[in-house]
Amino acid sequence: MIVLGLKCFSHDTGAAIVGETNGRLVVHAISEARLNRRKHSFAYPLMSIAYCLDAFGLTSLDEVDLICIDRHMELWPEAGSQFGYAAAQARRHPRYDDNYRWNYLIEQTLKLDHAKVRLINHVDAHAASTYFASPFDSAAVMVAEGGTGIYRGEGTTLGVVDRMGYFGDTWRDGKIVLPRKDHFVNSSFMYDAVSALLGYDVFGAGQTMALAGFANRFAQRDRFTVEPDRFDGFIVNHDKTVQDMQSLEPYRGNDTDIVAEPWVNLARQAQEILRTDLLYLANLTRTKAGTHQLAYAGGAALNCLINAEILHAGIFDELFVQPAASDEGIPLGCALHGYHTLGGKQRFVMDNGYLGKAPSPAPLGDLARIHGLAVGSADPDAVAALLANGAIIGRCVGASEYGPRALGNRSILADPRAPGMKDRLNAQIKHREGFRPFAPSCLADAPPDWLKAPGTSPFMLLAGQASEIGKQTAPAVIHADGSSRVQAVTREANPGYYDLIRAFGARTGCAVLLNTSFNDKDEPIVETEEDAINCMLRTGLDAIVLGDRLVSRTTLTRAADPEAMRRSTTERVDFAYRGLIERFCDMEAYVALALRLNEDSA
Repeated sequence: MIVLGLKCFSHDTGAAIVGETNGRLVVHAISEARLNRRKHSFAYPLMSIAYCLDAFGLTSLDEVDLICIDRHMELWPEAGSQFGYAAAQARRHPRYDDNYRWNYLIEQTLKLDHAKVRLINHVDAHAASTYFASPFDSAAVMVAEGGTGIYRGEGTTLGVVDRMGYFGDTWRDGKIVLPRKDHFVNSSFMYDAVSALLGYDVFGAGQTMALAGFANRFAQRDRFTVEPDRFDGFIVNHDKTVQDMQSLEPYRGNDTDIVAEPWVNLARQAQEILRTDLLYLANLTRTKAGTHQLAYAGGAALNCLINAEILHAGIFDELFVQPAASDEGIPLGCALHGYHTLGGKQRFVMDNGYLGKAPSPAPLGDLARIHGLAVGSADPDAVAALLANGAIIGRCVGASEYGPRALGNRSILADPRAPGMKDRLNAQIKHREGFRPFAPSCLADAPPDWLKAPGTSPFMLLAGQASEIGKQTAPAVIHADGSSRVQAVTREANPGYYDLIRAFGARTGCAVLLNTSFNDKDEPIVETEEDAINCMLRTGLDAIVLGDRLVSRTTLTRAADPEAMRRSTTERVDFAYRGLIERFCDMEAYVALALRLNEDSA
């Protein structure tokens, strides 16, 4: 049985595929942004579909037993379309690469058996993405994002207890109480509203969390009034809270000036409210689901500080959050939900985040000559020596990680002990706000004694607390509040990365590496070796590891032209999409529909 999961509407589109092979469940997943190089891409996930089919050696959608699509909004513009003819006719293109006309043309002409298509409620998909990937035989399940849900998982079944959001049916205590419920401002939307006041877009929650870490530098002063009566069972309503924010002026300054009392207090207040709300929901989930294990998903589940507090609160004995907890993980949830609904009995345990494919080796000969690069062997000891001497190195090795966290295979690595390393990385490599923190990767079986880790943390989704010695030993991976979003690496999950960390520890006495995602500002994490080379040439990276090869700068390395690289990438992606449309769409129907849209728009 092979099931394909898709997210086709709104941000972070992508695909996941699951299938039984030799008595086990094999899973691959990817977001469209990784492939088309457009951050948080809204594009119909043709590249992701091809990527997943290719991983299973398939050529067409006819070879898939079931296709499960995220029902992101249940009130669609028209029957059978998430986009709608009218929006396509108007060539609606609201933000990012969101192009309704293009998406509508593909959606309406995709060659597939519609009898194999099943629509999965968005909140249900989140729940499935964590429970069916967890190590638990039974668990409480909590979803906190634009929608809210409480579930109980038992074996290969997942039952709704409470659920609302995205205009789907509203459930309370295992029963449908309303056929639909419009959105209101829940905890996640409240946090987004604060992020907007700080000058960030809807994807700026990470910046808000980071800014809140400076709260100990300023006297506490609340900036807005919080609605005390916001709790109604599992529903947390911040309509009045956000209404009170309307009088606040948004931040319009620069990066340096935002670490100041009013803005830090604004972020701190949002973090405290979200913490209170999520601990409330966790307690309610424990009561309603009645188990000691929690599987947790949704955009709020990327808040590593609150995750650690939920674990430490004693509400649950064990906590599982899979690395693509936000909407990037929806395709995985759709695929696993469909597989088990069809009667699939094999359980998938996500003990590592590497659900992508290993990249094809780049032909380095011509590239090295053109750009003046040196190519050598990526022996762990040699790479560790470079890192210990202050080099900043990208690593593009093996299967890519699923979700927004780099876990060693698509990472930028550096020495966490080096003074000024954090500022150097933010300014010269990542080109982002200077207050943003970086995370440490350590050995799971030999964690540093200066870091109080919150438990098993393979996905960088739990924050530990560093001692004073830790702040002196590895200042580049300790945030202003002493927190550190640790990744514990096992040899079973990633032997190559484990050996590199161990080699660095043997050389320096500090078996910890600074680990951040391999990307520049405003671009997704790299997927291919070509992406990695392009990123190196545009930034201040000293070298990159590509499989077993080390590619380094030399005195002959030419300065890159970022705009020319972007144009080249755009041309490559556009060419690839044209080929994929021909591969997956009925071209006669596609052309006829495009002509009709043009005529009706004239």
